[in-house]
Amino acid sequence: MLKKIIIGISSAIVILSVYFGYNYVKNQQLPDFKTYKAIPLDAAFIIESNNFIEKITEIRNDNKIWDELMLFPAIKKFDSDLAFITNLYHKNQIIKDLTVENQIVVSAHKTGKENLGFLFFIKMHNSRDKKFILQTIKGLLNNGDLAVRDYSNSKIYNIKTPEKELYISFYKGIMICSSSSILVENSLRQSDVEKSVLTDMGFIKVQKTAGKNVDANIYLNLPNLNEIISFTLDEKYKTIISKFSNLGNWVELDINLKDDAVLLNGFTFSSDSLNNYLNLFLNQNPIDHEMNSILPANTSLFLSLGISNTGQYIRNYKSFLQKEGKINKYQLQIDQFKNKYAIDLEQFFVDQLDEEVGLVVTDEPNKNFEDNTYIIMRTKGKSIAEKSLNDIITKIAETDNISKSRMVNEIKIDKETNYVVYSLSFKTVFKTFFGNVFPEFNNQYVTFIDNFMVIGNSKSSISNFIHSNVLHKTLDNDMKFDQFTNYLSSKSNFYFYTNLFRSPNYILEFLNPNLKKGLIQNIESIKKFQALAVQFQHNNDMIYNNLYLQYIPEIKEEAVTVWESHLDTSINFKPVLVTNHYTKENEIFIQDLNNKIYLINKVGRILWKLQLTEKINSEVYQVDFYKNGKLQFLFSTANKIHLIDRNGNYVERYPVELRSASTAGMAMFDYDKNLDYRILIPCKNKNVYLYNIEGILVNGWEFGQTDNYVTSPVQHFRVATNDYLVFADKFRVYILNRKGEDRIQLKEQFSKSVNNAFNLEQGDANTSPCFVTTDTSSLIKKIYLDGTVETKQIGKYSSNHFFDYQDINADGFKDYIFLDNNKLKVVKQDGSEIFDYKFDEIIESSPVYYYFSYDDRKLGLVSKTSNEIYLFNSNGSIYDGFPLKGNTPFTIGYLGNSGNQFNLIVGTQYNFLYNYSVN
Repeated sequence: MLKKIIIGISSAIVILSVYFGYNYVKNQQLPDFKTYKAIPLDAAFIIESNNFIEKITEIRNDNKIWDELMLFPAIKKFDSDLAFITNLYHKNQIIKDLTVENQIVVSAHKTGKENLGFLFFIKMHNSRDKKFILQTIKGLLNNGDLAVRDYSNSKIYNIKTPEKELYISFYKGIMICSSSSILVENSLRQSDVEKSVLTDMGFIKVQKTAGKNVDANIYLNLPNLNEIISFTLDEKYKTIISKFSNLGNWVELDINLKDDAVLLNGFTFSSDSLNNYLNLFLNQNPIDHEMNSILPANTSLFLSLGISNTGQYIRNYKSFLQKEGKINKYQLQIDQFKNKYAIDLEQFFVDQLDEEVGLVVTDEPNKNFEDNTYIIMRTKGKSIAEKSLNDIITKIAETDNISKSRMVNEIKIDKETNYVVYSLSFKTVFKTFFGNVFPEFNNQYVTFIDNFMVIGNSKSSISNFIHSNVLHKTLDNDMKFDQFTNYLSSKSNFYFYTNLFRSPNYILEFLNPNLKKGLIQNIESIKKFQALAVQFQHNNDMIYNNLYLQYIPEIKEEAVTVWESHLDTSINFKPVLVTNHYTKENEIFIQDLNNKIYLINKVGRILWKLQLTEKINSEVYQVDFYKNGKLQFLFSTANKIHLIDRNGNYVERYPVELRSASTAGMAMFDYDKNLDYRILIPCKNKNVYLYNIEGILVNGWEFGQTDNYVTSPVQHFRVATNDYLVFADKFRVYILNRKGEDRIQLKEQFSKSVNNAFNLEQGDANTSPCFVTTDTSSLIKKIYLDGTVETKQIGKYSSNHFFDYQDINADGFKDYIFLDNNKLKVVKQDGSEIFDYKFDEIIESSPVYYYFSYDDRKLGLVSKTSNEIYLFNSNGSIYDGFPLKGNTPFTIGYLGNSGNQFNLIVGTQYNFLYNYSVN
């Protein structure tokens, strides 16, 4: 025991002596040697940080983005090196003092055939640091784990641990560290050479632009980085990246790390004395990219080039190709078109291109990569560009002796919406003019959307693109994309965007087999990187870059719909299926939160919109006002009754101004099915008014006034040959005949529950007809035709409960359906429970009963809080495929001929109306 104490005290004395000795001599001077001189010239990129260890420790421990990046082998290897160094830092105060607020530089290099290695450079405080560092490392290692050898007037120390092997050397006050001995040797050799990155004009220029108060600075050596990127690619795509070996010179990016994003921005130097691709944009002003306005919301990626001066671009591009030795291929295609068809392609682009041309890949299910790929060109005007294209087609048709009609097609979205589509065979035109990033198309189908020329591989692809625009389902209307672009520049010459949630399978296509295999196993992690954008723009004699990577840890799969139609704003309105009296097909009537009403056809196209001043408070009825088979829409708002034809125009005399504001929506009845409509509406003056379809008060209506406000619409029932008009105010129930006279006087009045209607029980041989509802105490009330009121209690619910009375289990007897807060309960008439369900959140609207067939009945509910809709089977199980996304009451029916599948129409987040297909 005494021996252990002595050893412990001795060890403490040694450590303290080393520590205080270290502090005593730490101010010893070092040679004036710049760290960057030791970086080998083949560096692909260089990272510099003044608080590197603290920052990287925080990132490795707390940053979820880093955890996901570890899927990449190069990052995992880098992390392994970092783990060793940070471990030394945390175990020893001397190492900690050396690295705190000290410049640490990391460089990345090609090692072996296709590997990436890293060099770490730490600037020491004084000449004695080397000794203390070695003593510290020896103290942390077992005997035999530290070997040393001479190399180029220096020593290389080989450190071995069970987890890691590391090589360290020292040169003029710089500690050089790597897991590759070859890289350390390269660094030592580089240190003795005059030429270094510090003598490279491009590096010097971008280093001067580096930000100071950032997490780190990264320098990209574009020619060397190009080779590293090629490691990751499949063999068939390596030739593509090799063609960009002369992209530019050096790039500096300031790195800012957030919990959910990585932001990088800085400058690129591209020498005008070299034939760099980026030089093509040095004379081009940055532009506003407008392509987003037509790109489908399911865009996986797009690339948009900003060309402010097309003529200048073509001249510069030809000069670029000339120096590359590739001008002959370009000129050959230009001459072929000119000689054969008398078409000047260069002049076509000069005349028609309006600053923007790009490539787009969408994520359309059941289509291959080629059919999801499009080329987009903004033109100076649709009419001018389309005329020019027609002239080209005419020349081709005449020269090739083919009918022009074979090259001009039509796509019909619906009976009123047609788009002209041109069929061409210009497989390589855009690739010829704008580079290898533009693909060769097997076929080219061209259409125009606004002022944009859209080119696709097939007619069906073009149809999908058009359909997205007809529904306004574009990136510009995508809330997530809109939020993402808040971090991007408004103008640029180059704009690349990829939705990583949508595009992992496309990305995998380009990767080498080993990398592809690893990423396939972690595909869900890739999707968490929601989106990546890269922009650059000409800025004086340099190029300014902006990169943004967004991370969203919780992945939410997108809804699979038949179509999604974008509205001006959200809705809180149950969509109404209405009949098109011409086609006999169903269409959709809705109102949005700004009181605008819409008529939408079966393919999701908005036929018209009409702004109202008030919210609809009634059902939307269809009536035949003129008795000619043509239908109109009838409904009420707080102060008016409205009648609108199917073109969105008011019928004469409408809207009708009410004598007093309504307290509930109107009800419309056609008692004898002879189109002699009657409209009943309760108002604030406590009158219930009866109108005819012309909007005129009906003579002979005998009802006086209610005692209090009526807060739910009047209902009509027929029992045998008698009509019953039923409604209630706060404390009393009224049951009238057609003239407004009392038909039934209740023997016992009650306060009807505010959220619920009356239901008719027709009765049979053993039971009498009655009207069924609940009161504010959730007691079930049955009103018989003689005025008797029967009371029954099935559970205890709040005064705001929802109630319905329907035969949910198809046994021939109606059941009690209660919904209160977050609890749904369905009970038989004998009190036995059919099912119950508890939601995670409060449900704010009534359950809706759906009758599909005699033995197939269901209940529909919506949770606005979670943006989910539910469909319950009669046994309480949730129907297959539900819950679906949606936040309004939904309607189920048929839109056109959909076979055995129903259409479910529902409003949802971000101003969309969804059409689901339900079996």
